[in-house]
Amino acid sequence: PPRSTLFPYTTLFRSGTSMEFADKTAIENLIFRYVRCVDTCQWHDLGQLFAHAVVTANGGEGVRLGGAEAVANQWRDVNRQYDNGTLNTQHIVTNLEFDEQANGDISVHSCFTVLQATPALPLQPIVAGRYTDVFEKADGKWRFKTKHIDVRLVGNVSQHLNIDLGNRA
Repeated sequence: PPRSTLFPYTTLFRSGTSMEFADKTAIENLIFRYVRCVDTCQWHDLGQLFAHAVVTANGGEGVRLGGAEAVANQWRDVNRQYDNGTLNTQHIVTNLEFDEQANGDISVHSCFTVLQATPALPLQPIVAGRYTDVFEKADGKWRFKTKHIDVRLVGNVSQHLNIDLGNRA
């Protein structure tokens, strides 16, 4: 079959408008690059994803960060890095829903689950929640404008974080 049959070049938003396949792919790649950077402790690269963005978490009350250095430092400080240079985690992002905003920005709502296994912890889900990301196009390229992390379910994060999430389980 022709390529266009297998890979359509436009995607419909929930609102019924469409976007180019290349734009959708670029935005998805930013979301997936974020979780790869977190899982592999690539803090500098993680920070660069948010060089022009604001990141909030847990209702925006606990965390509000702006810029590459602030984001990289926060993730480095709160996450436990292991001798293998990773967090021994696998972030899984699913259920991506794209919406075009009136100003041309794109918002993406998604779900995340974090799996972890360490010598002291058998493989298990440790955190789940939702991301709300907003992307803007600047100089012809998509970039994060905002990221909100809504932690909804917390399991055993004793091997994952250097901070206490409180009684959220």
